[in-house]
Amino acid sequence: MYRPIRTGAAVLCATLLLLGGCASNPMVQNIQGASVPAGSTMSEVYDAIVEGGKVRGWKIRQIEPGHAEGTLFVRSHVAKVDVFYDTDSYSIEYKDSENLEYEDGTIHGNYNKWVQNLDGDIQRALVY
Repeated sequence: MYRPIRTGAAVLCATLLLLGGCASNPMVQNIQGASVPAGSTMSEVYDAIVEGGKVRGWKIRQIEPGHAEGTLFVRSHVAKVDVFYDTDSYSIEYKDSENLEYEDGTIHGNYNKWVQNLDGDIQRALVY
């Protein structure tokens, strides 16, 4: 006996499971070689990184000249980045995270947005 209601429900469930399994997190996007105004000192670049980070709650600490670490706490999530810089450019690279589903170079989509915002805020803090 043909039961269209059960068959339709089974097809719907199978489709939803298939679509749910296809969803994945994006690849981690690092910022490489972002430009710094000509004539900037190391101190000015570091200060811009700190000031840019403050805009959205990043805690920035200097590891050594040319290397800072940024940490962002959002609810139960933690994102950590390394910021490498000199008088010509800076880069923001993934370091670690908690509750952001990091696996094999992929991560929760909000992480990339937070890093893009940090990059934009640093750019605005730099004086051109």
